[in-house]
Amino acid sequence: MRRFGNAVTAVAATALALAASGAGARTPDPRARPPAGVELAALAQPPAYTPFASQRIYFVMPDRYANGDVANDRGGRAGSRTQTGYDPADSGWYHGGDLKGLTGSCVDTRTGLARIKDLGFTAIWIAPVVVQRSVQGDSAAYHGYWGLDFTNVDPHLGSNEDFAAFADCAHSLGLEIYLDVVVNHTADVILLAGGGGFRSADDVPYRDCRGRAFSAQRYAGGKRFPCVSPRHQPREPVVLSNKGAKRPTWLNQVTRYHNRGDIDFSSCSPSCLEQGDFFGLDDLFTEQPLVVDGLAQVYGDWIRRYKVDGFRVDTAKHVDRAFFRAWTPKIRAAARAAGVRDFEIFGEVFETDAVALSSFVRDRAVPNVIDFPLQDALVRYAGGSAGAKGISSRLADDDYFRGPNGVAPTPATFLGNHDVGRAALKIKEQGGGEGGELLKRDLLGHSLLYLLRGAPVVYYGDEVGIIGRGGDKAARQDLFRTAVPEWRTEERVGSAPVGSGSSFDAASHPVANHLRSLAALRSAHPALATGASFIRHAQQGVLVVSRIDGDARREYIAAFNAGEEQARVSVQTATPSSSWAPLVGVAPPAGGASGRLTLVVPPLGAILLRANAELPRRGAARAALRAEADEFTDLTRLTATTTTPDPVSVTFAARRAKSRQWQRLASDDGAPYTAFLDPRRYLRGERVHVVGVVRASDGSVSTSPVIAIRVRR
Repeated sequence: MRRFGNAVTAVAATALALAASGAGARTPDPRARPPAGVELAALAQPPAYTPFASQRIYFVMPDRYANGDVANDRGGRAGSRTQTGYDPADSGWYHGGDLKGLTGSCVDTRTGLARIKDLGFTAIWIAPVVVQRSVQGDSAAYHGYWGLDFTNVDPHLGSNEDFAAFADCAHSLGLEIYLDVVVNHTADVILLAGGGGFRSADDVPYRDCRGRAFSAQRYAGGKRFPCVSPRHQPREPVVLSNKGAKRPTWLNQVTRYHNRGDIDFSSCSPSCLEQGDFFGLDDLFTEQPLVVDGLAQVYGDWIRRYKVDGFRVDTAKHVDRAFFRAWTPKIRAAARAAGVRDFEIFGEVFETDAVALSSFVRDRAVPNVIDFPLQDALVRYAGGSAGAKGISSRLADDDYFRGPNGVAPTPATFLGNHDVGRAALKIKEQGGGEGGELLKRDLLGHSLLYLLRGAPVVYYGDEVGIIGRGGDKAARQDLFRTAVPEWRTEERVGSAPVGSGSSFDAASHPVANHLRSLAALRSAHPALATGASFIRHAQQGVLVVSRIDGDARREYIAAFNAGEEQARVSVQTATPSSSWAPLVGVAPPAGGASGRLTLVVPPLGAILLRANAELPRRGAARAALRAEADEFTDLTRLTATTTTPDPVSVTFAARRAKSRQWQRLASDDGAPYTAFLDPRRYLRGERVHVVGVVRASDGSVSTSPVIAIRVRR
């Protein structure tokens, strides 16, 4: 596994050591009884996959999709673009797309939501729609991340009634709605006297109304907070324009912001990342319970009014550590009260190291994340600059994301987006070639996206071959007829430049057709979304993964080849003496009694097979546990080794030596079976028992010997 950027450093000392032995040795405790009866049955359940795992998501910026009402192009304002924000010939300004255009007729599959449904998607992630500060600096807020009034729809996009019609149409088509929300900041209204450089708490602590210094982190996530005054701020906040323009009205109080200055991304401390202004935007003081409650109320209203099905949370990396633990239950309560089941929350944590990313789920209670580490591995592999090990390492790192709730990690996965650049560009940047080769590599990338675990997200326009020339503004092309000169002539993959035409004319684009086929596969074979994953081969340009359908007791094989020559590999499966049905590609010869299977994978292509035989009923499997210090965190790694090739699941449980109750640590349904124990949850010197509960594919259950460990930290 690769470690770079903000990589988690290895701990020098063992956080937990096994009692009466060296770290890593097994020490069964014959006096400790494993779980039994009802407790055993509860622990023996395999990991649960949330409904989000089965979603296929289309991410769209409404300003760039379709213009359904030219009357709102200028947002109800008159004057130049600096007053209206509208300039369809400049990539950094509003172009006229709106909610009516995005919704369409709800019937015509050539445009609107019906088109998105026809492409095989089950959900739509829509960029923020709230009222914006239309212009800041030399650009407009077409993207939606400069919120001013969080209670209403921006007039450039339409009206609240237009959003209601959009929501009604989406739900009638069976599309879930994931609304992009911002909890970290608002538009830039507050100026900071003395310049914008960040002032740390070490230099200038917060002070209450009586001038006494205090730590904001001490109160984060709680119900109380010191009185704060505009007179005692790290930098003096000044509001010269847009006074009183923010909604709800509490957002106009300057004390509801950190007021410390801008984040310096080249040399920023953790507190700077959380309390600094993100590119000058007013950073909300999320340690304050009033701010948490206010954000829960205003976004809860969007659930109550429109029955949206989930939130994508922008800049989740930059709120305080306790925020999600306090905010999420309030949002989920609002969803339940509105009758919205399985409300999904996935956060944007721009972090390409999987272990570092997992800390936001494990320590900060971010419910789910966007998988930036996998995106990096996928485009490198599909582009030909890296082998399959990067992908297999990332999938193995899923164990860091598993926890006591027993839910399998199912992050939002993607190849490109509005920030980093489009899928075809990211693949091309990795040596993905031109023309026909780039198209094959682009299709390969999307095959990986749909056939590996996670909820695939496709960025609007990727389905018609838009490549783009970079991230941000250079990756936000119009689908309707564009007035941006360079976009008319930009190279596309699988088709010619759009010229004066519309991207909606490319209904049968090879990427779009490929996405339809992949969507049909995931719909017909649920294991591709919710099946356990086993890496069978990950060498050079070939990746082979088994997906297990636990209900039907069937194994699937997905094999990928990023090389330019046909690849022939032999892999171990869990299904001996079986023939295999080809879902993509050609059927291989039947596997042998040992379960070995020889695959031939085409160059720059993929195959997908389904076993014609059920998994054999091998019965209960024995397991042995091992505990050792984790190399990359201050956690203790627990590994279970089984004696069977059967695709089992293992639940790791712990209990204090003086307790009778076992507590789930995590459940793992993919080898190597791994969980982590956090020493911070125990007293120094405390004796802890750990056990592995093994569930075979036929439902039989066994337990490992209980091992005893003693906390050393």
